[in-house]
Amino acid sequence: MLMAKRKADLRRTERKRRRLCPEGKELSDEKSQAVQQRFLTAFPPEPGGRAALYMAVAGEVGTDTIRARYLAAGMLLFYPRVMEGGNLSFYQDGGHGGWVRGKYGLLEPRVPPGMEGIRSGFDLVVVPGVAFDSMGRRLGKGYGYYDRFLSGLAGTAVTVGLAFSRQLLPEVPVDPWDVPVDAVVTEDGVIRVPRERRDGHIK
Repeated sequence: MLMAKRKADLRRTERKRRRLCPEGKELSDEKSQAVQQRFLTAFPPEPGGRAALYMAVAGEVGTDTIRARYLAAGMLLFYPRVMEGGNLSFYQDGGHGGWVRGKYGLLEPRVPPGMEGIRSGFDLVVVPGVAFDSMGRRLGKGYGYYDRFLSGLAGTAVTVGLAFSRQLLPEVPVDPWDVPVDAVVTEDGVIRVPRERRDGHIK
């Protein structure tokens, strides 16, 4: 219960800090572009590769530039939908007009009846978060969607968190089931976490 309270308090703190952040939209957009450019330099598109991305919401680092560059290079992009039972399934990029508002108002690919999503087979997975630290630990929004999804990958894909530098904390509280990422990209640079160091530290 103590860990749950620490996480809830940290989420509230980060939401408040984001609301009170003095920078305007123009500077925030500039930083968002800087994060995406650093990401593209560190993780350039590979034609035919498969990446899981997400549609950013207000206050998050944008993903539009990454999407445009990856699609132009011939990568296959997949986006999450929240399914029954609280699990994520990923469906191919919806293209122009192929999007709907899903659970919590998030944009998701429009899916024809009967089409099955995928949960594995990715080369790269880009992960949102409320906060991260230098060991790749991540604080999500509290629903557990991404932790359940990431735990099923079993290290078969490189996982990367996108964040503004203000979201990078000295330490993020975690439970045993929380899954860290392999790298965190901010406007200031790229933090890569060797898996043996990351897993050993957390366990």
